[in-house]
Amino acid sequence: MRGNRSIVANLLRYLKQDRILVRMGARKKVEAIRELAGLLEDAPEISAFRQFLSVMVQKELRFGSGVGDGVAIPHYRDETIEEPVIGLGVSRNGIEWGEGERVSIVVLIGWPNKHDQAYLKTVAEIARLLHEAPVRQALLKADSEIEVLEILKEALVKPESVSC
Repeated sequence: MRGNRSIVANLLRYLKQDRILVRMGARKKVEAIRELAGLLEDAPEISAFRQFLSVMVQKELRFGSGVGDGVAIPHYRDETIEEPVIGLGVSRNGIEWGEGERVSIVVLIGWPNKHDQAYLKTVAEIARLLHEAPVRQALLKADSEIEVLEILKEALVKPESVSC
């Protein structure tokens, strides 16, 4: 999993315990984005939260962020974001994401309007990591925010031969 190491490290660098929801209550995608973004409302990394939330929802309605396997990664970058921020949510009941897709894991990413390559690579690598069935299954069973962080840390050190 050598390729995932730096990205998981990035994920762990920007994903803080208070930005994780292990029991999302949202049933539809806009509710889910609002619920997860609510964890970032007072984040010093975002200078204009309402604009951030509005554009994130608008972008999602236009383009969609479902990446398959019950995972969605709504992401957005602009000048209102000072430093990368990541929120992660888990829904055991699933969220109606549109076009018949149900999502159980949502990773919301806000990124500054710079470092384009790092941004795109981070989004792609998080998607790749969450396509690993053992990682998804473990996240769905997690009972706490600390457990989510431990699962991601463990994914960092596991050899690639273990992944599905």
